[in-house]
Amino acid sequence: MCPVALLLLGGAISCTEEDSGLPLVTQRDSAGIRIVEAMRPLWGDSTRWHINPDPVLDLTLSGVSPAHEFFRVRSLKQRPDGSLVLAERGSDQIRRYSREGVFLGALGGPGQGPGEFRNLQQVEIVADSAFVLDYDGRVTVMGPDMELSRIFHVPHQVSDIHFLGERMLLAESFIWEGLDEVANQLIRPSVALVRFNPDGTLIDSIGVRPGRESYMFSYEDNAGDGPALFGKGGQVAALGRKIFYGSSDLMQVEELDPAGTITRILRIPGYGLDLTDAQVAAERAAHLDVELPLGMAVPPWMRRMVEALPAPATRPAYNEMHVDPSGAVWLELYRGRSEQDRPQEWLVLDADGTWLGTVEVPDRFRVTDIMLESVLGIWRDELDVEHPQVLRLTRN
Repeated sequence: MCPVALLLLGGAISCTEEDSGLPLVTQRDSAGIRIVEAMRPLWGDSTRWHINPDPVLDLTLSGVSPAHEFFRVRSLKQRPDGSLVLAERGSDQIRRYSREGVFLGALGGPGQGPGEFRNLQQVEIVADSAFVLDYDGRVTVMGPDMELSRIFHVPHQVSDIHFLGERMLLAESFIWEGLDEVANQLIRPSVALVRFNPDGTLIDSIGVRPGRESYMFSYEDNAGDGPALFGKGGQVAALGRKIFYGSSDLMQVEELDPAGTITRILRIPGYGLDLTDAQVAAERAAHLDVELPLGMAVPPWMRRMVEALPAPATRPAYNEMHVDPSGAVWLELYRGRSEQDRPQEWLVLDADGTWLGTVEVPDRFRVTDIMLESVLGIWRDELDVEHPQVLRLTRN
């Protein structure tokens, strides 16, 4: 059957002519939740949508001033007027550019005062304003002309904020209680979904979901946490009043209303995620293949930690999730450290749950947002120079 015929490394499902009788999707209700199961890709083995690797705009090349030099860009977002806003962590600045790439101004710099930042995390566009999340839960609101509007605080462990419409924000807040004394084992902190007013006033918590796996270790010479082998994670996105949550244990996404009630589940049943012993061994070796100063060997504590990492039976289904303005859900197919030579592919579910197929993203390009006719992100060249870019997306 098509949903369990897979390519070993990628987990991609291949349909044959005899599978053409399968429905694209099946739907049913369960306890008031609409279950939409995609049985085969609409596009088959072809790719109907295309991302052109030649950028429509490259902010590194659209000017020659220091404002066009970038290091550790965290976000690249588009405002309703077409201008672009990004968080540049090297300078701790929020910068704005015209749709043609002309530098229009910046706010910020290192510090703890109003309009200053210590470790920029994210920019979220709300109408013509920008909400900027710093590492300590401080949110700085900037007006249309990059002017400082106001500052408020959300819980310290907040990793992302999302605009829900109707003057409401959703925050992802990690829950670490009970994990302080854990050592030498796999953990998966939960994430609370918390609603706020745009002035920072708490509304309520609308549920708890699994977060990202990591390995807590404690040795005589070091202690801390490190990435798991093929670690599972949780992803959150929002579009209007809809909230999307996905745990990468399965090829599945939950759709929630603003109160946190699950209204719909989109899934691909039987999507192949099994791992072989050889794949796990290759991933373990890749975790030890790290860049170190000349003449320095892998520290003993790091080798012990990597060798102790539990071997998973399955890979994560995806690593990142975006929802574009049409309501299509984009899932970046997971690639482990040992699999970075494989193409970066995104599986696309249409707004109605139809599994369209996959779209390949150019190598060394990190997606930050997906629009109707463009994809925004950061491309690194061969010298590791960062290029914030806008690429053309063609939907045939």
